[in-house]
Amino acid sequence: FTAEVVATVERNVYDEKTMSVWVTGEPGTDEAETFLQDKLCEQGLKVIEVYSEWAGRCLSVLPLMKRLKLEKDYEQACFVMLHCCAESHPLLEEFRGKSMPHFLFFRNGVRKALVLGANMPAIEKYVVDYTPFGPETDDLEENPQLKRRREERAESAARAAETLAN
Repeated sequence: FTAEVVATVERNVYDEKTMSVWVTGEPGTDEAETFLQDKLCEQGLKVIEVYSEWAGRCLSVLPLMKRLKLEKDYEQACFVMLHCCAESHPLLEEFRGKSMPHFLFFRNGVRKALVLGANMPAIEKYVVDYTPFGPETDDLEENPQLKRRREERAESAARAAETLAN
């Protein structure tokens, strides 16, 4: 008798303590990239920690996130940090091979700031300055990432309809 064990890997799960998500995907798929793009189409502040695969995540940012969670208690709809490997995301291609992490700040789909390295005072300042008071503060109709996503889906649907018609 041989029993086969199948492990279920949970991906892209929100960590309440650090207000963050480690963005990963099934190898050979665009799951991680799609998840990242979907997050940028949402309201609120999204901080993307971009790290190189060989260097790993910046662990020194986690105590800051835990402290901000205790002090500010931001809603997930208002703030989330996304930890992304540069090699896994075409959107982050310019950061591949860098030895220090980069922190990109997006509010309602618009890039607001960039911090090079683990500069905790700057990261904290931008988190506090750019996090909205509530999720309804941002107008999704003004989100350029969402507009682009809608246009891409409309074009894809039009191509599919044209292919079916022929």
